[in-house]
Amino acid sequence: MIKLFRKIRQELLQENRFSKYLIYAIGEIVLVIIGILIALGINNQNDQRKNNASEATYYCKLLADFEADIILREELNLKADERVKLSKELMLELASGEKDKSFLVNKFLKAYRTDTYLPRNITYQDLVSSGNIKLLRDERIRNSLLEFNSQLDDKLIILRENREELINEIFKLINTSIDFGIYEFDYVNDLIGAEVVATLPKNDWHKDPSSGYYKNLQKVLIFNVAIADRQKQHFEIINTLMEKPYKLLSAKCDAE
Repeated sequence: MIKLFRKIRQELLQENRFSKYLIYAIGEIVLVIIGILIALGINNQNDQRKNNASEATYYCKLLADFEADIILREELNLKADERVKLSKELMLELASGEKDKSFLVNKFLKAYRTDTYLPRNITYQDLVSSGNIKLLRDERIRNSLLEFNSQLDDKLIILRENREELINEIFKLINTSIDFGIYEFDYVNDLIGAEVVATLPKNDWHKDPSSGYYKNLQKVLIFNVAIADRQKQHFEIINTLMEKPYKLLSAKCDAE
């Protein structure tokens, strides 16, 4: 094709038919431009198809993250219920005076153990950090995601502050003095050995309701119950906030 165009151009020049050559040259330029525009159009169509595919994938990944997050919060709620149960049992066992200190402090260790809530939102974070949030053309979904994650950040701050406050109260109780009996934690006892434990001071504060350790343990256990219940309340609020984007994403994925 190129050789044909070149031959025609040379013949027109040799025949000194400049006006026809000019018209031909302009036509040739127009054809080139049309070819470029067609190529760009094809590239744009390919890019749009890729963007459409990425958009559909993102919607379903966001939904999968939401479902994983719901399961995570349910698991953490079960652990919160266990913390409440153990704390209430421990307060009764402390009051009964029938359990030794080793039993009480080791059960206390189990009662306050909790996991940090880390939302399963890796897809949303990827969308924001990469700038691909613009690929979500559904404004209702995009705006609901932005609103939900903004409110989620507020809840995470509160949950983190509550957890830190609980941990601070616990460490004030067990780290103020060796008399509390931190060496009676099973894992500490195993680490230092019975011979070393035998040299440490003994304090049967668990038998004395007027003891500072006795009262502070009661206080921390009550606080532990309150924080666990408060966590469940915040999770319920998060579930409510999630309803709108979750329904929109479910409908979008079902339609794909």
